Amino acid sequence: MKLIAVLAILVAACAPAPAAPAQRTTLEIAYADDPSRHALLWGIVNGKVTSPTIDVKVSFLPLAQIIPAANTKQYDALEATPLAIPRAPGAEPGFLILSNGLVNISSTALMVGKDGVRSPAELKGKTIGVASLGGTFVLETRYVLQKQYGLNTDLRTGEVKFSETPPEATATLLKDGKLDAAVLAQLAFYRLRGSADHRTLVNVTEEFTRLSGHRPVNSVIVTYREKAEAKRAALAELQKMLAASRSYLMANKAEVFKDVA
Repeated sequence: MKLIAVLAILVAACAPAPAAPAQRTTLEIAYADDPSRHALLWGIVNGKVTSPTIDVKVSFLPLAQIIPAANTKQYDALEATPLAIPRAPGAEPGFLILSNGLVNISSTALMVGKDGVRSPAELKGKTIGVASLGGTFVLETRYVLQKQYGLNTDLRTGEVKFSETPPEATATLLKDGKLDAAVLAQLAFYRLRGSADHRTLVNVTEEFTRLSGHRPVNSVIVTYREKAEAKRAALAELQKMLAASRSYLMANKAEVFKDVA
């Protein structure tokens, strides 16, 4: 019996210790606050898509907030305007593109009140409201107005003035004739396109695609050089999760769209 006890002690002593749980990394990411993004990330937010190594905290920000947020470096990855990317090598904030974000099919429009101008050419000397001057939706619109309608759309010296306008006030300002036109995109366009008090003057995305031969890429998902170096494995895992969340959406549209709606 003593021999058996000694052997048991020796076996226990030689047994490998339980493996310590793998250390998890938390990544904070930010996307534009739009139903399309809520649907895209629904799988991650609702625990349908998980990872053995990372946790993902998602923030949805209004357009006017997410554009300047790219310069704060408070997020590990975020949706950003492509206009922020072309910088001199090594210049701050040192963006690296993880993937494309929104490829615009038909979601940007130039809208007016029901009694507003009848032709884009009549916008000479007028004011167009926009959510943010830094948005690619504005760049789409400027391209179309200049290429198709011959308007100088330079932000400083052009024939049309672009003015940052609170999105929640745009519909009323157009209806009351206090704003000549407005660039509306995604959910804002969807909400007003059937309104009796508003008209779509130009479907900007369709015109842009026809004139350029390409669909506009309105956003990209970026990180930063130092974050890529420090969290390379975690960011690679994040890309897998983003792809899996999109796949979950495509396979479960009824469930996701019902919840988002």
